[in-house]
Amino acid sequence: MTQAAYGIGIYSAPEAARMVGMGAQTLRRWLLGYDHGRKGEPLRHEQPLWNPQYDPEESEGVLLGFRDLVEARIVNALRSKRIGLQTIRICMERAREIIGQDRPFSTSQFKTDGKNIFLEITRDLDEPQLIDLKRKQGVFRRVVEPSLADLEFGPDGAERWWLLHGKRTIVADPERSFGQPIIAEHGITTARIAEAVKAEGSIESVSKLYEIKPRLIRDALAYQSQLGLRQAA
Repeated sequence: MTQAAYGIGIYSAPEAARMVGMGAQTLRRWLLGYDHGRKGEPLRHEQPLWNPQYDPEESEGVLLGFRDLVEARIVNALRSKRIGLQTIRICMERAREIIGQDRPFSTSQFKTDGKNIFLEITRDLDEPQLIDLKRKQGVFRRVVEPSLADLEFGPDGAERWWLLHGKRTIVADPERSFGQPIIAEHGITTARIAEAVKAEGSIESVSKLYEIKPRLIRDALAYQSQLGLRQAA
């Protein structure tokens, strides 16, 4: 974590992938680009979907900032509906032109006016899945909007992500603990809480040790369990 810049957050590709719920190798391909082609034909190089907040040439491995995490979450939501990567690439390029930022999906403008922006950037695209979703009352409302639901935005863009849907107890905040998942009220990482419960043998013991309400410890354990399920999937 020595490369972490204050207020940006820092995540390895495997950490970010677990939080988003996707494969680390796929995430690396989105951030670094990749070569592909049919056997016997020259390879074609695909550029990164966006430039990560940490320069890969200066980092020890692929590192993401908090804004990268949010971009990945929305792109992954689109991919989960089998919308093609090239279509998503075109959408991101058009959104950059409208919003004027390299990571358009994690901006406050996209949060406040995302429906209209998305209608504009998907105009004339003939992606079958995208057309189907439009007929069913909109890709933005059904796919993108849920990915924005637990995010808080400031003037410049996404600032924190509440990690348990509908609760304000577990958060990823780039200005706290390098953006690692923490109990919001106490600033202790959920990973540390899980280790403490394992070592002490009970939630009650850790509650007394750290002076944290048992329900917050349960929420920390619930989030850690979510991460474990995603890793196993």
